Amino acid sequence: MLILTRQRHQSVMIGPDVKVEVVEIQRDKVRLGFHAPQSIKILREEIARENRLAAQLTPGDIRETSPAKVERSQRKRNHTMDPFLRAAIDEAKLGLSEGGLPIGSVLVRGNQIVARGHNRRVQHGDPTAHGEIDCLRNAGRQASYKGTVIYSTLMPCHMCAGAIVQFGVGKVIAGENRTFPSARDFMVTKGVEVVDLDLDECFELLQRFARENPRVWDEDIGVD
Repeated sequence: MLILTRQRHQSVMIGPDVKVEVVEIQRDKVRLGFHAPQSIKILREEIARENRLAAQLTPGDIRETSPAKVERSQRKRNHTMDPFLRAAIDEAKLGLSEGGLPIGSVLVRGNQIVARGHNRRVQHGDPTAHGEIDCLRNAGRQASYKGTVIYSTLMPCHMCAGAIVQFGVGKVIAGENRTFPSARDFMVTKGVEVVDLDLDECFELLQRFARENPRVWDEDIGVD
């Protein structure tokens, strides 16, 4: 590894055709400018991607220091107001108001909500009444699940993932996948398209419940 020290507006040459310039320094953050000829395709594609991300930034994104974090921030902003995800979050909050776990789900086909559901394990005394299962039950009989999408505030567990795979639901969009080890990999191996929006709103809603009701939460996920 070659380590070089440069001040603002100073640059360094990387090979004969690529120059890297220090554009701005803010505490532990450094903005770099890259100058490269059109012939260096890979580098120019990376620069173009960074420029597109930078063009979408707001002042609140300044502290996002890596491309992955910036993309995560943009993903959150783009999907937080998704009407179907919002409907799932509303279901989660409804479940919480009933004294149950705040996990909600909606089944969507052709940009229309087919059914809604939320975790009712506590309310119904039913260990299988997870959010996605409740949603599928409320959908009733379906001749086919082709083209349907399940939105859930939490990445499905193996029980719910099994139902999703069994019925042939093609896509799952989850609000978060941080709270507990999910069945994401299982669904992917079965050909289900899985999207993790990693939204703090969904994560914090369930985290607060888990902190305040640890026994109920452990019971829900099968922890002794």
